[in-house]
Amino acid sequence: MLSEDIGQRNLNFESYRERITNFSNEFELGLFLYIVRRSLLWIVLILLLSFAAANLYLRYTPPTFESRTVLQLGNTNSAQKVLEVGKFYEDNNLQSTVELLRSRFFIAKVLDRLPLKVGYYYKGQILTKELYTQSPFVLISPEVHSEAVRDVSVVLEEILADRVVLAYTLGDQAFRKEVVPGERFRTPHFSGVLQITGDLELQGNEPEGRYYFRINSMRGLVNRFYGQLTVKMVDANAQTIEISCRDNNPFLARDMAAAMAETFIDYDLESKRESAENIVRFIESQKETVFEELRDSETRLQAFRKENKISNMEDLMPMFLARTEEYENKILELRMERGLLDEIEQATLDSSAAIDVYDLIPLLVGTDYESTLAGLIGSLEDMLTKRAELAFEVTEQNDGVLSLDHRIAIQRRLIVESVNTLRKRFDEREKDYLEQIEEFEDRFTGLPEKELQFARIERLFHINEKYYTLLLEREIEYRISRAGFVPNNRILDQAAAGLTPIAPVHGTIFLSYLVVGFILCLLIVLVRYILHDNITSLNNIAKLSNASIGILGMLPKYKKEIPISQLLVDKNPKSLIAESFRSVRTNLQFVDNSPGPKIIAITSTISGEGKTFVAINLAGIISFSGKRVIVLDLDMRKPKIHLGMGVENTRGMSTLLIDRDELDGCIRHSVMENLDFITAGPIPPNPSELIISPRMGQILEELKRRYDIILIDNPPVGLVTDGIAMIQLADYPIYIFRADYSKKIFVQNVDRLINENKITRLSVILNGVDVDRNKYGYNYGYGYGYGYGYGMGYGYGYYEDKGASGSNR
Repeated sequence: MLSEDIGQRNLNFESYRERITNFSNEFELGLFLYIVRRSLLWIVLILLLSFAAANLYLRYTPPTFESRTVLQLGNTNSAQKVLEVGKFYEDNNLQSTVELLRSRFFIAKVLDRLPLKVGYYYKGQILTKELYTQSPFVLISPEVHSEAVRDVSVVLEEILADRVVLAYTLGDQAFRKEVVPGERFRTPHFSGVLQITGDLELQGNEPEGRYYFRINSMRGLVNRFYGQLTVKMVDANAQTIEISCRDNNPFLARDMAAAMAETFIDYDLESKRESAENIVRFIESQKETVFEELRDSETRLQAFRKENKISNMEDLMPMFLARTEEYENKILELRMERGLLDEIEQATLDSSAAIDVYDLIPLLVGTDYESTLAGLIGSLEDMLTKRAELAFEVTEQNDGVLSLDHRIAIQRRLIVESVNTLRKRFDEREKDYLEQIEEFEDRFTGLPEKELQFARIERLFHINEKYYTLLLEREIEYRISRAGFVPNNRILDQAAAGLTPIAPVHGTIFLSYLVVGFILCLLIVLVRYILHDNITSLNNIAKLSNASIGILGMLPKYKKEIPISQLLVDKNPKSLIAESFRSVRTNLQFVDNSPGPKIIAITSTISGEGKTFVAINLAGIISFSGKRVIVLDLDMRKPKIHLGMGVENTRGMSTLLIDRDELDGCIRHSVMENLDFITAGPIPPNPSELIISPRMGQILEELKRRYDIILIDNPPVGLVTDGIAMIQLADYPIYIFRADYSKKIFVQNVDRLINENKITRLSVILNGVDVDRNKYGYNYGYGYGYGYGYGMGYGYGYYEDKGASGSNR
């Protein structure tokens, strides 16, 4: 039995897999709609639950508000336009500005402007509301003695007339402090003054509501608003940026968006001002140095002229000066660039402050190495900015910070090495220029020594004079440019408090939940459809069988509650079920129409498929035609004929087969004329042996002499093999399936009986067909095998059938 169960499960699994594989090709609309009707209660329940879940979500989800502001970037320099002075400021890059606004570094600067050092909240039974500036109490002048208390909820546990009890928990230890409003208090972790500014009545009369506050950490605030802020470019040509903030408090969202724009305007102005001051300081320091050198060379020149009484050497050495002037100019440029390199190196090695691109980029404008060092300095600035952002999230000993410090040190060394390399190149070039000058001097060795000495002093004077003049020009140009430069960053659209929440959207939530509910309903119906393994129509039997199975017809489900296996055809001869049995009786002629008494053997796969019901009523409908019919109950393990006929089962086939009773004593007459029956009798221990005994053949021969039709109700062949012998012997072997009860795998039993036992006349009756399903498009009118079948939808309403639906068992 265990192996049979395992085999049955494997067959069922194969059936499910095959059904899933062929789902798209064998989709049966009628069956699908029938399952939908059977699942209607679940569908309604799921949709109602979806609607209720949407209501709960909307009821207990805090609304989200959004505030937006639009910022336009720009600057004007009237001095550059009017006086045509040089451009000393770098234009704002839109993409880099967007990244700056998104950075944690900048968000931390913005948060310093807002009153968020302490957060005030009201917690109801489910929702928590941030009070922000509308809190009825504030913590004034808070001082933190232990960083562990940051981001910890401090609850106003008891609110009395003259005092308030604060309570908070750190780790496993709870702390309570009774404070007097307006007076400074101190706990082990923080201190301050609790000031009551409004009514501390519980909002909404919630008995479990609580007020509490938190001393926020900058890292926690930055992480919170980092995900709530959105910065995006609106128009690259117009240089506009949109800043939006989402929060559960509309006023906090508004203030955060406005503070972002205002902080950027101030930060941009301060950065450019600091850059301008650095450049001015550099020029002034260089100017003082060159001025001392110029004064020294001028003093030496005047002393030489006075001592040697020489006023002008141009007539003596015009060619020498013309040739050397070019190299002198180049030496001048090298000295200026070397000074710039020294300043860049000093700024790079200064580890006390971050490198600001506004400080160094203007120093590189116009130099040959601008493109080389600008990229290195920009990379260093990005690393320093990233490290500043990490400082708000992790400690100094974090692996990420240490790794970034290492990369910053490498970048500093790379810049210094680049500067040293450039300085070496400048030295080599200056040396080369000096050699060229010396070469020209050697060519004029014939000149008087004093003329050469005068030329050297005068050349040094001119060099210093040109350098000093150049510094003066640059200083004047930059001061004019700085005076004419005006940052033109403007707020085009001021942030406003959006009192209409953007989320959750009621319509979208309801629609989403209902769609999910509908999908769940559809999945349930599809799963039930795929797992539906019952025979529903003759079409199923024909598709699943490998042999040519004869179809005698099908019987509709009786619409009234009836006892098990009761005789019905005599009570309402014009009913639909009576006409169905007449159709089966007619189709039997196509199986065997030869004269003489016939044996009809009826069986099924398992109990409950209605073989006894079919046997009794088929015998009754045949007796209506005037033929003498007797019904034998050979299902001695589970007899039912006596229940259908309403008699005792004290004697019958079991007592006949052991010769304890006579045949005439066991034959009983029914209420219908020409219809007799023999019950199964007491249940024997060996029904199989009794059925195949010679006495069974003798009884059948005797009954053939008395009756035209012998109808045998056999046990289910799917459970026991008792009935196979009678099926082989019968003139009309009939196999019963019950719609929506018999499994499709049962069709293989019919194939096995036909192929293995050579029962070629075996025919099938489909019992218990729900004709109402035809209203949903499912066609049962399938003719196959013997006769033409019977269409259950045809003539519906002509027959006299009323009442509730029952079952043909």
